[in-house]
Amino acid sequence: MIGQLMKPLSSAPPLHWILFAAAAMSLGWGLRGFIGGGPLGAMIPGSMIGLVVALLLRLDTAAAARLMAFAAVGIGFGGDMTYGQTVGLSFHPETFHWAILGFTIKGGIWGMLGGAVMGLALAPPSGRKLLWTLVALLGITWLGWKFINDPKLIYFSNPIDKPRPEIWAGLALGTLAVIALHGAHVRRFALFGLIGGAIGFPLGASFQVWGHAATGPAFTDWWKVMEFTFGALLGVAFAWAAWSVEPVASREGQHEADTGLLPSLTAAALALTIMLYLIPYFERIHLRFSFTVAGALLLLLATRSAAVAREVGLTVTCCAFFIDLYEDRPWTDYWLAVSLIAVATLAVAWFVHRTRCTAALLLFITWTAVADSLLKSYLPGPRVSADSVQVAFVALAVVCTLYVRRFSRASGENSGEGSGAGLASGAGSDTITA
Repeated sequence: MIGQLMKPLSSAPPLHWILFAAAAMSLGWGLRGFIGGGPLGAMIPGSMIGLVVALLLRLDTAAAARLMAFAAVGIGFGGDMTYGQTVGLSFHPETFHWAILGFTIKGGIWGMLGGAVMGLALAPPSGRKLLWTLVALLGITWLGWKFINDPKLIYFSNPIDKPRPEIWAGLALGTLAVIALHGAHVRRFALFGLIGGAIGFPLGASFQVWGHAATGPAFTDWWKVMEFTFGALLGVAFAWAAWSVEPVASREGQHEADTGLLPSLTAAALALTIMLYLIPYFERIHLRFSFTVAGALLLLLATRSAAVAREVGLTVTCCAFFIDLYEDRPWTDYWLAVSLIAVATLAVAWFVHRTRCTAALLLFITWTAVADSLLKSYLPGPRVSADSVQVAFVALAVVCTLYVRRFSRASGENSGEGSGAGLASGAGSDTITA
C-alpha cells in the first residue's frame, strides 16, 4: 500500500551530504591502507560508503543491505590494481607526469567500476541478467588483461626493476561492458565515480610528492595524505551521484523477510571460504584479477537475502582486517590467533544477523575498524603508525558518528526496519525498489 509522500533528505543542505560521505570514505580509505590493503582492505571504504548512501537515501533495510554488499565488493574490485611502483615513479621528475597519468587512469577506473556496481544495487537486475553481467565483466576483463596489460603495451609500473603485472585496462573494458548492459543509475554512479577517482588519486599522489619535498623528515606519512585525499573525493563523487535520487513514497506493512540464524551463518561461512581459499588459489595460478572472480561470486551470494548481503558486506570485511592484525604479529601462537579470529568473526556474524538498522551497522563498521587500527598501532609489533594518523582516524570517526545521528534522526530511522522507502530518481532514470 502506498502511503504519504516522505520529506526527501535532499532538503538538507548538500554540503552536509558531501561532508558526511567525504569523511566516511576518507576514513575508510585511510583505514584500508593501515589495517587491510589490497581488495579485501578496499571493502572497508566500500561498505562504509554503501551504508552512508543508504542512510542518505533512506533505503529500507533490504535495499540498504544490498547496497552495502555491492559497494564493498565493487570498491574491492579496484584493489586488484597495483600502484606501489607508480608511486615510486612519481618521485622522479623525469617520470612524474607519466605516473600522474597512471594515477588518473587507475583512480578513474577504480571509481567507475565501484560506482557501476553500486548502481546495480540501486536498480537491481533480475538474477539471470546479473549473472550474465558478471560473466561479461569477467570475460572482457580477461581480454583486456591478456591483450593490453599482460604484454605491457601501456605500463605504469617499473618495467626494469621487478615489474608488476597490471590489470587496469581489463577492469576498464569490463566496466564499460557493465555500463552498456544497464540503465541510468549504473551510468550515473559510474560517471561520478570516474570523475572523483580521476581527480582524487592523482591529486593525492601529487600531495605526497610535494609534501615530502616541502617537509622532509619533519612529517613522513604523506602516503596517508594521499589515501585520505583519494577517499574524500570519491566520497564526494558518490554523494553527488546520489543527490538526485529521492524517496517518493512509504510502503506501509513492508518488512524484510526473516532469515534464520543457521542459514545466515552458513552464508557467512561460504563467503569466508571464498575469501580464505578461493582468492589465494587464483593467486597461486597467477590469475591477475583474482578478487574480481571471487567478488562476482560474493555478489551472487549477496542476492540470496538481505541477511546474507549483510554477512558479505560486513562479516567478510571485518574478518579480513582481524587476520591482518595477526599477520603483523607472526610470533603469536598460531592456534590462539586462529581461535581469537574465529570467535571475533562469529561475534560479528551474530551481530550482523541480529541488526538491520543502517545507522547501527555504519557505526559498527566504523568503530570496529578504528579499534582494530588502534590495536595494530599500539600493541607490540612492527607496524606502528604516527600518533597523528590515529588521531585523524578517531576524529573522522567522531565526525561520521555525528552525521549518522543527524541523518538517522532526519530519516526517522530508530529501529531495525529502517524507513521502508521505495525510491525513484529523476525523469528517465531507473526505479529503485527493495
